Amino acid sequence: MIQVAIIGGGLGGLVLALNLHKRNISTAIYESRSEDDIHGGSIALAPNALRILDRIGAYEALRVRGFIYERIYFANGSGQEMGYVFHGSSELYNFPALRIKRSILREELVRIVKREGVPIYWNKKCVRIVSETAATTTQTNGSATAEFSDGEKVEADFVIGADGIHSRIRSFIAPDVGDPTFTGLTGITGTIHADELGDLQENARLHVPCMLFGANGSIGILPSSFDGKEIEWFANLETEDRSREEWTKFGNDGQWMKDLILQRFLYGDKIDHSPEMVKQLMLKTRPEVLTNWPFYTLPHVERWTSPHKRVILIGDAAHAIPPTGGQGAAMAFEDADTLSYVLARAYSPDFNQATDLSDLITKWEHHRQDRVGKITVFTSQSGRMRRPSTYVYEQVAKEWIIWAALKIRGPQAGGEWIFSYNPEDVLAAISS
Repeated sequence: MIQVAIIGGGLGGLVLALNLHKRNISTAIYESRSEDDIHGGSIALAPNALRILDRIGAYEALRVRGFIYERIYFANGSGQEMGYVFHGSSELYNFPALRIKRSILREELVRIVKREGVPIYWNKKCVRIVSETAATTTQTNGSATAEFSDGEKVEADFVIGADGIHSRIRSFIAPDVGDPTFTGLTGITGTIHADELGDLQENARLHVPCMLFGANGSIGILPSSFDGKEIEWFANLETEDRSREEWTKFGNDGQWMKDLILQRFLYGDKIDHSPEMVKQLMLKTRPEVLTNWPFYTLPHVERWTSPHKRVILIGDAAHAIPPTGGQGAAMAFEDADTLSYVLARAYSPDFNQATDLSDLITKWEHHRQDRVGKITVFTSQSGRMRRPSTYVYEQVAKEWIIWAALKIRGPQAGGEWIFSYNPEDVLAAISS
């Protein structure tokens, strides 16, 4: 019997597996999708995420396949610059920020998992947790059993739910938590090569990477390739909720997405007089390369662990955070790394799982919930700035708030507590 069964082979599950393997804890990954089922688009990784990737040996390979940056510039919808903030800093946090394709990140993590000999089973959909038993004085460890759609049952000391926002494992721990809630925002992303812009990029008033906060919503421009030639842009806009089937249909119809973007940002009633570079990015991007990412969040999940602490949630299964704060993946990585420290403690020779496990796991849970709660507040504040302005005075107020915050708080923008986090901090929490 393996020690830890990880349900979900996304980014958080892969990082957890590698951290457990590093601590000599046997594990296996069970992923419902096929290996070649990869979501498109790119992801921004802050220093607290890169610090964890570095420790599992992934950072050096990734840093030369994505765009490294430290500053991101803020402007209004017309391109007038308001200032900049650090999203990373080798000097301040030992790591920059990295924009990289999700497919490249996942590919590298899977490669390391295979190299290290950690089993990963594809097309393996977990349907429920069958049972959970506690450790006793006569039995070294308790266990939990997961059942899969093909009828197979897998027993392990611990079952970790890293199966995303629509988690099946969460229904065992917190059956009363409602469905994910649409935030009212979706992100449409396009990619274009710098050569297609000609001299526009060099002559633009905009520093890149940048975010524009306009009356119609927000637009981000960030390269995603190491040489900076592949330019990715995304637009956050308000829209109505859809069913999963309708979102899939929308996301597969590039022309529909492009028409919506052009109508909303270039041809609508509220025109921001966008810089020519922004207009050309939208006009020249081919419909077939557009992708869509609707922003959902979870109702508060009070418990991330089962009664006997044998089933545990991490990442989006516990706390789906919209990407407006750039910390969704980082929180999953932090959950994974800190949990590996805790489980290593649980398997140490002097630890009594029958008497001490509940207290140990509960302290980890409270430590992470406190951290994620603060990140959620930060993300909500960022999300509000990305929404469109109904009236002129709202747009003026939004620009003044951003400008004043940058002037008062400076380029670090109070982000030290976010980017400087070390997973080892959990050791003090579980020792108290």
